[in-house]
Amino acid sequence: MYIYCLECGWKISTDNGYTEQEASETAIEHFVETGHAVESLRLPPPVALESSG
Repeated sequence: MYIYCLECGWKISTDNGYTEQEASETAIEHFVETGHAVESLRLPPPVALESSG
């Protein structure tokens, strides 16, 4: 999971050794402290399947 701030350079990721729960809790703390909105993406991104025919 990759979580980032829409208003500043803040970010956190499970690629850096955080669990999803830790990353989510830290993102909530960032929102509470700053009032900044955050967005999240799942890692790795889902694979889009194309139907044949």
